[in-house]
Amino acid sequence: MTRLDSQEGSNSMLGRLLNHNNELEPELHRRRRAAWAAFNNIKNTTDALSCPRIRAQLFDSIVLPALTYGSEVWTFTQALSERVRVTHAALERRLVGISLSEQRQRNLHREDIRAQSEVRDPLLVIKKKKLGWAGHIMRRNDGRWTRLVQEWYPIGEKRPVGRPRMRWSDSLKEQISLFDGNHLKTHWSTIAKDRMAWKAVIRDHIR
Repeated sequence: MTRLDSQEGSNSMLGRLLNHNNELEPELHRRRRAAWAAFNNIKNTTDALSCPRIRAQLFDSIVLPALTYGSEVWTFTQALSERVRVTHAALERRLVGISLSEQRQRNLHREDIRAQSEVRDPLLVIKKKKLGWAGHIMRRNDGRWTRLVQEWYPIGEKRPVGRPRMRWSDSLKEQISLFDGNHLKTHWSTIAKDRMAWKAVIRDHIR
């Protein structure tokens, strides 16, 4: 396992924890700790703010980046996205001063807390970052491996038997590519090479 950090310490916001199996769980655990550390640093300030909008802007500019740093290259499963959502919801409750037990007693839903906090949806932020990065790498023409690896196809090789491990581009193929019934019509990588078409894709998927 390798850590690429700009500064030492488990609470540093920058850097990425890498491993040979490309498992996201260790890195996600580190992102959660970083988000809580960032929030604790501004907790006294957010408690003193009376304007929800300013409080939300402070949270989104400091805590949210700590939670989602590097997420544009995450291979995101439903289970991992739920962990991000749960962590963000806990931070959001702390921001507005409501405990989990109080939320349950008052029968408050996620939308009720969001109406009070006015913060951004972390999953939409991650999705926008991923789409932005995907478009960026597919429009590169300088021969970098980030684009080459998306276009490389291993001739004569087959994926292992059983349910295949989800790859970074799998969700893009399912959500962005155009299909004619069950047949692939236009791959997401082709759409991404057109800047204006890709901007329209981002607008359609980030609402």
